[in-house]
Amino acid sequence: MPADELNANLSNLIISELLGRLERFTSGEEGAHMYPWAKGFAMGYPLPTWQRELVWTQEQKVRFIHSIWSGVDVGSYMVNDIYEFVGPDERPHYREFSEILLDGQQRLTALEEYVYDGFAVPDAAGVPRVWSELSRIERRRFSSFHFAKATIRSWDEALLRRAYDLRAFGGTPHQAHERASIS
Repeated sequence: MPADELNANLSNLIISELLGRLERFTSGEEGAHMYPWAKGFAMGYPLPTWQRELVWTQEQKVRFIHSIWSGVDVGSYMVNDIYEFVGPDERPHYREFSEILLDGQQRLTALEEYVYDGFAVPDAAGVPRVWSELSRIERRRFSSFHFAKATIRSWDEALLRRAYDLRAFGGTPHQAHERASIS
């Protein structure tokens, strides 16, 4: 049987920790300028050049956020939990592959778009509501849902690409007609 290639750790975190990261990222202190090599970002995590493009539809994003509200286990996302500063002292930045998001781009991007009012999700009464329309109590409830984070620690690009492939290509995507629920 195969050996543990990734030596990954799993942390049972809550969504508020992702929201805190996004806030630090957008405040400028740890913004995009610190990752000049990144292809893009999701919830403040840099994306490596080999990440696929965004492919989720609006409907998929809404279903994902609805799943969180419904208390469904939404799996985990994976990051490279290692960083190093490089560059001149007056303009340091993170070394390539620092903190890269290896799995979860679609889910984290949907979450980011939701908290920036990018789309509405129907409430219990079926009324579509964007994040800014929610009460403080509702936001706190959403922020307290669990979203596990898997981490590995490596500078080896081949291993990081392998981790991406293992997480992204492990199953066969379901087709719409294979859904168990009636839409």
